Amino acid sequence: MTTDISVVAESIETLCTVELRNQGPTYGVIRRLYESAREEQGGLPTQLAVEGLMRNVHAGDVVIIITGAYVPNYLPYGETDGPPGAASLAFALKVGLGAVPLILCEGEILGPVKASCQAIGLGVHPLNVVREIPYAVAVDAFPADDSAEEVTRTLLKTLEPKSVIAVEKVGPNHKGVAHTAMGLPLAVGRARAEVLISAARDSQILTIGIGDNGNEIGFGRIAEAVRKYKPYGRMCRCPCEGGLACATPSDVLITANVSNWGAYGLSACLAAALGMPYMIHDAPTELRMIDECVRAGAADGATGLYSPSVDGIPGRVDADFVEILGFLVQKSLVKGEERKF
Repeated sequence: MTTDISVVAESIETLCTVELRNQGPTYGVIRRLYESAREEQGGLPTQLAVEGLMRNVHAGDVVIIITGAYVPNYLPYGETDGPPGAASLAFALKVGLGAVPLILCEGEILGPVKASCQAIGLGVHPLNVVREIPYAVAVDAFPADDSAEEVTRTLLKTLEPKSVIAVEKVGPNHKGVAHTAMGLPLAVGRARAEVLISAARDSQILTIGIGDNGNEIGFGRIAEAVRKYKPYGRMCRCPCEGGLACATPSDVLITANVSNWGAYGLSACLAAALGMPYMIHDAPTELRMIDECVRAGAADGATGLYSPSVDGIPGRVDADFVEILGFLVQKSLVKGEERKF
C-alpha cells in the first residue's frame, strides 16, 4: 500500500502547530507563522523536507544537524528544546536512510546533546565509527568566532554532506545581531551556524530550518511575517533596533509550537514515506530523553527550571504528543477492511 504523504504531512503539521502556550504576546503566533511558511514555500513544509531528503540522501551520506540554544547567564548548558529533536532526526536518518549523522552545537551543550542521543538509543562515536555501525551518531562543537568560516569550508569539502539541518538554532537579523525570543541580544558564545547553512545553500546542499519563534535559522524565508506577527519581531530590545527576525533562510522551513516537535514531525513523515514506523521513538523514550537532557545540565527554555519539561510543557504532555504522532504514522500504513454497514 502506498501512503499519501500529503495527508500524513498535513496531519503532522496540524498536530505540531497546535497552540500550547500561555496567553500573552506570543499566543496564537505560531499558527500565523506556519501559514506564512506554507504559503511562501508553495506546499506542505514537512512533505517538502521529506521529499528533499529522500531525493538527496542515500546510504553512507553525511547529514549535518546543528542545534543548541546557549544563553551564558541563564542557559549555560542549553535548553531541553533542540537536543532531543536533533537526536530524533539523527536516529531516523541513520535507521531510515542509512545516513551518517553528525550533530554540531556549542561546546557547552555537548553534554545534553550526547545524553539525548544515548537516551534514544544511539551510541556517540567518532564519525569513522558511525560510518561502520548502526545506531550511532557523531557529536562535535562548532565555533562561535570567525573560525566558523574555515571550519565550514573544511566540513563541506571533506564530508560532502547531502543535507544540513538546523533545529532550534538562533541566527542573526538583517543587521547581524542574534536575539532571544524576548528580543534581547545574544552576543557571546553563540555557535555561528548561519555560516554553515548559508555556505551549504550556496553549494546547493539541501538545508532545512526548524524553529518555533522566528529568531531561528530558516525564518529568513518569512522574515516579514515574523516582523508582522512576532512580539519584538520588528523592534527588538537592544540598540540595533533591527528586530529578532532571523535573516538566514533555508531551502525548507518547518515551524512548530516547539522545535522538538517539528523535528519529531519530520522524522514521523519520513517514517511514513519509507513505511518504517519503528524509525520514530515512543513515549517512554521521550520521557527518558528529556530527563537525561536535564540531568546533563539543560533547563526548560521558557521557565529556566531544571525540570522534565520543554518550553513550559510537562514531559508527560510531550510523551502523549509522541504517542499520537506514532499512532498517526501507524494508521497511515495500514489498509483497513471496508465496513459492511
